Amino acid sequence: MEKPFEYRRRPLSHQELENIARTDPKRAKRIIINRKSALRAKEKKKLYTCELEQRFQKLKSEAAQASLQFNLLQMEQKSLINENSMLKDHTKLTKQMIELQESKKDVIRKEIKFYQHFVPTQMCGTVGGNMVNNLIPVWVNNSSMAATQGLTLLHPVGQLSNQTRLPSPQPLRQ
Repeated sequence: MEKPFEYRRRPLSHQELENIARTDPKRAKRIIINRKSALRAKEKKKLYTCELEQRFQKLKSEAAQASLQFNLLQMEQKSLINENSMLKDHTKLTKQMIELQESKKDVIRKEIKFYQHFVPTQMCGTVGGNMVNNLIPVWVNNSSMAATQGLTLLHPVGQLSNQTRLPSPQPLRQ
């Protein structure tokens, strides 16, 4: 009858090994060498298992650190994306404000050219009998300015008739 697969050989006791050593010394020597080899294999297996467990723990801690660092980098990325978006919005708003200021400057330049072309900017006045040329625009209240300087205006703004007055500048339209 054959031995079942699950059958295990029981180890030889010390006395049985001595009996075998007397009868068959080569077999006893081989059994002792096999036992020592098995012990070395078990030791080697335990050492390898211990090394694998240490390596596993080390890799596990590195994975936890990498995961934490990844989460921190994701948060930093979101923060930088938000900051970048805010800076883009600020830049866009600043450009719009600059364009608006440029358009206002253009309108003011056009008004200045209009008034320079149609309104004389040199006003003649007298100071102590001498003729003086004052560069005073017409739309400024010249009568009060002339009074403080002791000038007599030849054509003060208040004396112009309604028909000869120029239209006032139009308000800016956006």
